[in-house]
Amino acid sequence: MKKLLLVIFLLFSKLAFSIDIDDSIKSTIENNPKVRIAYEKLTESKELIENAYNQKLPTITSTISGTYSTSDSSTSTATTTPETFTDKYKLSLSQNLYDAGEKNLEIERSKLLFEKEVINFKITIQNLILSAIEGYLAVINYEKTLEASKKNFDSVTRFLDETITRFDLGSATLYDLQNAESAYAIAETNLFISQQNYNVSKITFNRIVGLDPINLEDVMDLSKNIDLNKFIQNIEKNNYSLALLNNDIENTSILLSKEKLSNKASIDLSTSIEYSDSGRIDSGTEKTNGTLGLTLTIPIFQQNNDKSDIRKYQSQLLQAELTFEDTKQDLIIQASILYKDFLISKSNISSNNKQLMSIKTSLESIKEEYNIGTKTITDLIDAESELLTVNVNYHSSRKDMILNYFNIMALEGSLISTFEKFLPNYN
Repeated sequence: MKKLLLVIFLLFSKLAFSIDIDDSIKSTIENNPKVRIAYEKLTESKELIENAYNQKLPTITSTISGTYSTSDSSTSTATTTPETFTDKYKLSLSQNLYDAGEKNLEIERSKLLFEKEVINFKITIQNLILSAIEGYLAVINYEKTLEASKKNFDSVTRFLDETITRFDLGSATLYDLQNAESAYAIAETNLFISQQNYNVSKITFNRIVGLDPINLEDVMDLSKNIDLNKFIQNIEKNNYSLALLNNDIENTSILLSKEKLSNKASIDLSTSIEYSDSGRIDSGTEKTNGTLGLTLTIPIFQQNNDKSDIRKYQSQLLQAELTFEDTKQDLIIQASILYKDFLISKSNISSNNKQLMSIKTSLESIKEEYNIGTKTITDLIDAESELLTVNVNYHSSRKDMILNYFNIMALEGSLISTFEKFLPNYN
């Protein structure tokens, strides 16, 4: 709840059949195939941990074999043809007793690889959430723009009809008529563009979210502020790109440690029990054997491959550390730009809102003056066009500000927590 108070959020009216932002995010996470793919990768990476633990368990094998043999033997007094069938049962066990800690390192590394997939999973979810929000706001923005364009078109159409009537009566000039026709053509084009943008935004929204944008309504709280220093601190602690790079550093460190252990001694235990019976046809013998072995392996020379691999991992570790620092600095610049864009869009909202109030007041005044003959039809058309432009700018600024804020949340790694209740269980 505390985190939600930090969010510039969208509250949507709970009308029947309406879709709010929570519905959009929930549907996206549940239905988008990218989420399913990322989730399956998580399931796959869990097996790495299981396999790493299993490497510490003994290997037990059992073999059963049967051998039939016959031979002819002749002497001066007799000829014999003995037959034997020998069956053997063998149980073997092998177990590593000491490996200088290599298997424990592999267990640690498998957990890191799983954590890497968890981070990738969160990045996938985060990108889809941003796409859903952007699609949601795009539909609303184009819907509002379409409404404004329709109002402008209706007004301009009315002006054109009036001008044609007045032109026929001789109270309007040819210039007035041509100006009204030009304004009508522009308004008609703007209406067509707005309608097409709105149609495409609905298709895009449906592709991402899997729902139709029905009765989308929004009420926004624009009073929240952002602290840039805290924003940057949160990036350094929680950003997913940095988390991936840090995971690479730890993973490479483990690979380097494992390679250094490759020239250490190892001790393995092996034992077996064998029973054989060669008297299944004729009289034979039964044998029971048992073995116990202890093997000490000491690497002496491995064609210098171990030294080469150590140098390789040392280089990769240094590259990973440098990449981490370089990316962190890039993210700080990106954060500053995003913060600036957020403030600009917020300022634009305030400016456009004031312009809207001013133009609406001016338009009412011009209409009254037009009715008494002190203003021309051109003045009315210009005022209506200006109202449309500021209306479009106002809704675009609102869309930009909200997107900037959610992008800020994504950059600092706090976006997913806002919609965590919709996430599948991946532990």
